[in-house]
Amino acid sequence: MKKNTYQKLFRATLATTVATGAFVAAVPTFTQAEVTKGTSFSDVKDTHQFYEAIKSLTSKGVISGYEDGTYKPGQQISRAHAAKIMALALGLDTKNVVDPGFKDVKKDHPYYGHIAALVNAGIIKGYEDKTFKPTGNLTRAHVAQMLVLGYDLEENKLSNLPFKDVNNKQWFANYIQTLFSNKITSGTTATTFSPNAFVTRGQVASFIFKSEAATKVETPEVPEVPEAQQKESTLVNITADKVEFAEGTYTLPAILKDVFSDSNLEALKGAVVKYSVKDGTIVGISSIEIKASGTAEKHLTLDGKGLTFPGNLTINGDYVHLKNLTIKGDLEIGKEVKSSVTVEKVTIEGKTIVSDKAASTAKASYSIAAETPAADIIFIDSTMASVVVTKDGVLIEYKGTTKVSELIISANVTIKADAGITIPKVTINAGATAVTIDANVGNLTVNSTDKLTIAGTGNIAEVTIESANEVKLDTTGKVDKLEIKSKDAKISLGDKTKVANLVLPEGVAAKDLIQDYDKVKGNIEQIGGTTNPDAPVVTPSPGNGGGGGGTVTPPSAEAVFESAVQAKLDAIDSSAVGATVQFSPSSNTVDVTITDQDKSTVDLFGKGLAGAFLGVGVTETSLSAIKAQALDVVNGAPKLGNLSGSIDINVTLIGGQTLTYKINFIK
Repeated sequence: MKKNTYQKLFRATLATTVATGAFVAAVPTFTQAEVTKGTSFSDVKDTHQFYEAIKSLTSKGVISGYEDGTYKPGQQISRAHAAKIMALALGLDTKNVVDPGFKDVKKDHPYYGHIAALVNAGIIKGYEDKTFKPTGNLTRAHVAQMLVLGYDLEENKLSNLPFKDVNNKQWFANYIQTLFSNKITSGTTATTFSPNAFVTRGQVASFIFKSEAATKVETPEVPEVPEAQQKESTLVNITADKVEFAEGTYTLPAILKDVFSDSNLEALKGAVVKYSVKDGTIVGISSIEIKASGTAEKHLTLDGKGLTFPGNLTINGDYVHLKNLTIKGDLEIGKEVKSSVTVEKVTIEGKTIVSDKAASTAKASYSIAAETPAADIIFIDSTMASVVVTKDGVLIEYKGTTKVSELIISANVTIKADAGITIPKVTINAGATAVTIDANVGNLTVNSTDKLTIAGTGNIAEVTIESANEVKLDTTGKVDKLEIKSKDAKISLGDKTKVANLVLPEGVAAKDLIQDYDKVKGNIEQIGGTTNPDAPVVTPSPGNGGGGGGTVTPPSAEAVFESAVQAKLDAIDSSAVGATVQFSPSSNTVDVTITDQDKSTVDLFGKGLAGAFLGVGVTETSLSAIKAQALDVVNGAPKLGNLSGSIDINVTLIGGQTLTYKINFIK
């Protein structure tokens, strides 16, 4: 009539574990809901037909009443509320869930986790139009299906039902037969079940209470088994159902086969793995260090396929592409990353660390990559909590829908982000002397006592300088608030750095802390929230003749943009990329002479060329177009055998002005 409860719980837990994608073998988890204090309701006396059921589930925290002390047992229940009660009763994990994709149940819905957990476990489904209709009512027939699937009851064929409104042509007949056989229901009357009637709050409590009673058995005595052995070794090979390490070969559980697969073998070969083994089977993995490297033409890909890894992941190989993964621990990008790593559609719940940590000494890495002076770390459509950077010279790029909560910098780095991305909090600590931020930032705090230059094109809402150090703020974006905490600090501003409000220590004048105050005072709009009296007054030019004087003419948006482009093009090392560049703003042309047609050279130059036209005052749409045009040039070069001809790059500034630049490639 029913399956063993231990087996049911194991399967339910396994289903949930597979749905959330944990990199660990499933073990039954028995969850007792928190007991609530109040278990009696004014409208559910001890003579009520559902009294025992409601009392039991309330004491376990599965159901609750209203603020007026009632339960309303006769009130119809919504689909969302029924899902919550069922998920709690089954002890499902409602936090680590895979989004079922319902258009009307977003992640901020109060019952999102409960609904997703039931979908993940195969207990409920939505409608064909990708909706769940959470506010809709639930029929008694649908509840019967949920109970049979949720409590893993052995399905019975229609046989001895006394209900005249249930026949073998109806999809729910066997589910209702199963409830009747297990004495979970006796119908609305002796001869009717009322399958299409909406279920009430009292009936749901009764159904769950009786289902728990029907499946309750004594837990079998489990024989003692030896504890899992903890091991660390280098991965050598992967076959269909086994993984070979240097110290031994073990069976893979099904849940790990998508990651430890032939398609990921190149990336995992040579990796140092910490794992647990029991009876010849891998039962858990706590850390993976990737040591293999790809090339500029062929990155090595590790595709997590939507799974969740509970441990730490380290990348100490070059040209690696990590994607489709949730990491519960830390992601560390180490010393051996010298050129490029891409992280796409990855959620890191621990820290993301970019460091100079060397690779472990267990075996040599399988590297075939050439070294280049600076590493480019690219995050695409990813989510990170805290990012800690201690490695000098890296370029960190945030693209697409990437979100990062906090960035902590202790090295000389460049940070870039797409126009739609804002980094809420950036902290610069000791160890950094030159930081470039081409990204919008909420709060930037300087804690370092080192001499520091902050450059870049990003807009910053608030800059706070905590220490008595020497800081040059040389940005072209706008700083809404610059607060200097120490009266002994020495601050200077770039010619194009604009500050809306300068906040100083009490009793200190701006000229005492801003070293080049006389030169840049016109860039400071307010001091302490009051209009800066030293800022020059901008007056219109006289219409005819007259001596003028005192007129400040701000540079045009085109001039600001072209100045930034020129600076970036000047920074391209022509000897390193095998190309020379001549930019002529007056004619809107860029002449490029390629002296080295090697594919890697073209790739490297393409990055620099495209990067020169990104950033200052450019719309997000225009950024995407520029990237696409640059990629067309670089990708087309190998097919043509060389890079020649010309293309037009169209730039739309935020103010609406459209500029066209012709790039001529000369052999």
